[in-house]
Amino acid sequence: MLDNMANMVQECLVMQSRAKQEPIRRPASDVKGRWRDIVDEVNANGEVVVTNYNRPAVVVVSMERYAKLKNDAAARDPLVALRAEFDREMVILRQKKTPGKLRRAFASTPAEIARAANAPNRRKR
Repeated sequence: MLDNMANMVQECLVMQSRAKQEPIRRPASDVKGRWRDIVDEVNANGEVVVTNYNRPAVVVVSMERYAKLKNDAAARDPLVALRAEFDREMVILRQKKTPGKLRRAFASTPAEIARAANAPNRRKR
């Protein structure tokens, strides 16, 4: 267990030091001829930025890091909460009495809408 924790601490320290360093840059012309070297650099340093005319074009990362980035992004996806809220609203709209209620709501006058909107406030008093 202690070895596992020590490995995790070491990995965190390595990741922090990598984050502070400038990423390794390689020109696009190196990709074809030195792919194995680029893969070795990725495994050693976490990422390699491939440039095209001295401008960053792509980043090469290991499969492990890619999977972690993808999982982290999916875990923080704001659309998940939005989809859940939308699904809850759709359940309400699919109830049997909803079409009649919607027709009445859209046929209401502004005064009737205002009364309905303020009704909860009147009940609290």
